[in-house]
Amino acid sequence: MDGLKHFIDNAKERIGSLSFNQKVMLGAVATASIISMTVFSIWLQKEEMGVLFTNLTPEDAAATLEELNKQNIETELTNGGSTILVPENETLRLRVELQHKGVISNSTVGFDIFDGKQYGLTEFLQNVQFKRATEGELTRTIEALDGIQAARVHLVMPKPSIFNKGTSGATASVTLKMGRGVRLDARQVAGIQSLVSASVENLNPNNVRIHDTSGMELSSSTQDDDIGRSETQLALRKEVERHLTAKASSMLDRVLGQGKSVIEVNATLNFEKIESERETFDPSNTVVRSEERNESNNPETGSADENSLTNYEINRTVEHIVSETGGVTNLMVSVMVDGHYEPGEDGGELVYTPLSENEIGQLRRIVSAAVGLNTIRGDQIEFVNFQFQQNDEFGGSGLAPDWIGIVTQYGGKLLMILLFGVLALALKKNLGSVLATAMHPGGVPIANTLDGQSEEMESFDGIPDIDDQVMDDIQDYASENPERVAEVIQSWINDIDLGPAISAKAGG
Repeated sequence: MDGLKHFIDNAKERIGSLSFNQKVMLGAVATASIISMTVFSIWLQKEEMGVLFTNLTPEDAAATLEELNKQNIETELTNGGSTILVPENETLRLRVELQHKGVISNSTVGFDIFDGKQYGLTEFLQNVQFKRATEGELTRTIEALDGIQAARVHLVMPKPSIFNKGTSGATASVTLKMGRGVRLDARQVAGIQSLVSASVENLNPNNVRIHDTSGMELSSSTQDDDIGRSETQLALRKEVERHLTAKASSMLDRVLGQGKSVIEVNATLNFEKIESERETFDPSNTVVRSEERNESNNPETGSADENSLTNYEINRTVEHIVSETGGVTNLMVSVMVDGHYEPGEDGGELVYTPLSENEIGQLRRIVSAAVGLNTIRGDQIEFVNFQFQQNDEFGGSGLAPDWIGIVTQYGGKLLMILLFGVLALALKKNLGSVLATAMHPGGVPIANTLDGQSEEMESFDGIPDIDDQVMDDIQDYASENPERVAEVIQSWINDIDLGPAISAKAGG
């Protein structure tokens, strides 16, 4: 307690000896330090916020906020009130809990519309509800697909009539809202068309139109026209080339190592659809089709005549031939491989050595077998061996870390810590200079007296050069503090060591 009391009294005495400007500066420094530490601690303790629900209607947003306020959950609203943020570690639990309680209403109605009592409904209303239920079930199914955030389905199902034989079949229109960066390819669009057409009676896939939220039609490329066929053929060709390249690359990577080979495959596919019918006859292989015999007797002469007629059927073969579509017509394979690197004679830089002819031949046969090269149909392979550019000194062979993600995640906090450290050092330096000025005004040391006991101050290295300003400061201080000046003079008389610089001045 005595030590604490001594420290407090000493601090009060030092602060009391400060001038008005020094007290203002010290107060500003202390206030800035307290505010900085408070803001920094609050920022570090603040939890990360995660998305609970998005694209909420005002009614759903109000109901959700009311339920969250009952649980004292911290919330934030963004995107004009349609998105609710909560602490990230609570998102999954709250999402399941709110869905279970039915806080978020589901405006999509399926066949559950018929779960209640349906008394007094006319045939027209029943048909309307059936159409609405079908659209709702299709909407739920499409929204469950990957990459699709929302969907809307409209069906037109003409009523069958015996008086109108020319009525066209059902039609459908589907509007899709995809996620960020999601783009459906032709096969996915065709799959949605097939899904919708298979769920509605008398609905042809070609009568299903699919659009995105920007109004662009996605189903036009899937129709049986020239553009649709070209896109499908190009996609199939890329898929074949990608598959063959991956097969050959995986083998070379195991043999030569990662980044030691480059393979490109150019495939030519046959998309001609030819149907032919062939009929052949085999005269050497005949069968009796019919045989007719006639016998006649002449009563006058008593002779008998016999006639026969035999019809033969020639063997005939009829063949209906449909040529293969999408088959590989030709392959062009380009392969580039690196050589060997061995230490030099003096153990210095690595020396490049090309592959031998035997090694190149073996690698050529491996790649040819991997891609299914057929020289009879004109397939070709180009194999080149040369030195690759070496970049080991810039990145090594390992995978580079995700510096962007690391900087994004921890850069802000690290920068705040660095700024806080710099601020703390600057405040410490400024505060030390202020207190030093208060302890030694004008360069003259002060001896503190507490409870009647005199204590020696720490010695310092020296005093500044004495000029008019310093002399004025000393005179002002001596007039304001005569008792302390007397203590200093008494310490000189008693030969108390206050430092070599002061002793030299005193002796002078």
